[in-house]
Amino acid sequence: ERDALQDQVAVLQAQVEEAQQQVQTVLSQQNALADQCTAAEVQRANMQSRLEEGQEELQNTSLEYDASCSEKDSIISEQRALQSRVAGLCAERDGLMAEVASLKEVLDVRDGPLGAPTSKADDSLHLVASERDALQDQVAVLQAQVEEAQQQVQTVLSQ
Repeated sequence: ERDALQDQVAVLQAQVEEAQQQVQTVLSQQNALADQCTAAEVQRANMQSRLEEGQEELQNTSLEYDASCSEKDSIISEQRALQSRVAGLCAERDGLMAEVASLKEVLDVRDGPLGAPTSKADDSLHLVASERDALQDQVAVLQAQVEEAQQQVQTVLSQ
């Protein structure tokens, strides 16, 4: 009976050792899983941080885009106003040129091709010519402003 008990004790000790090995295996697996969970949590936190940075950058880019669109619209409005003003000045210039031509015709009819213009007509002709020159200068300045506005529009559009 003693031998039987010793055999049972030996079997139980072997079972205890096997169970201890299984416990160690499970503990090792638990530690490995805990390490994986920690690494996954760190990775998730990094991804969350990158996502927040990306959202902030997207918001800033969106604000810059809105500002660029507003600036572009403003430049286009300014360009249209300048073009309208140039058209008005061109029409005024054309009217003055027609007036100059008309005055020349009146002088030619009155004085004949060989006649000398009177001093009043001459003064009027010089006045109209100087007004025409001033308007041509204004048109040139406005055309330069229109070109500059167009370049600004192109710059904004390319951004």
